[in-house]
Amino acid sequence: MKLNCKRIDFTYTPGEEIFNFPEESGLPFIFDVEEELTGDPAAMDAVGEMLDETEKLAEKAKAAIKAALADEDSRYHSVVTFFMEFHRDDVGPDIAAELFPGTDPAKLSFAEMVDFLKLKRFGSLVDDEMNQQVFIMDLSFNPEITDELMVIYFDLNQEIFCITHES
Repeated sequence: MKLNCKRIDFTYTPGEEIFNFPEESGLPFIFDVEEELTGDPAAMDAVGEMLDETEKLAEKAKAAIKAALADEDSRYHSVVTFFMEFHRDDVGPDIAAELFPGTDPAKLSFAEMVDFLKLKRFGSLVDDEMNQQVFIMDLSFNPEITDELMVIYFDLNQEIFCITHES
């Protein structure tokens, strides 16, 4: 089947998982979709629509991270603060300098650090708790240096419903 997407010309096999690295898909990030969804045309239409919006969604994710950093009452404040502290203060000055080129990492605010996050992976799966299709976005400072990720979950309405830190 052909994915209904303006961004890329992509063919997939219904019922088989999609897991493509950038050199396979032509996208600048890993693209994956659970096999349960590839057999559902409506779910795959949603994948195509969301894939066309990934950069906009990444900006929305970054704005949500910044908002969580600024709001100590946010349920995500401690998660995003820990993630930023780790990458600025705990990795060592040489690694921090690689993660934030052209800056003095010690002088970067956490909010400024968010602008260095890059989209590493975008995909779709069925959330077990919600029993519905969701979209997952992994943001990383530099996956060649660190495997720590800010993971953002979106619902079908492009609304963020979870932010977490994974490695």
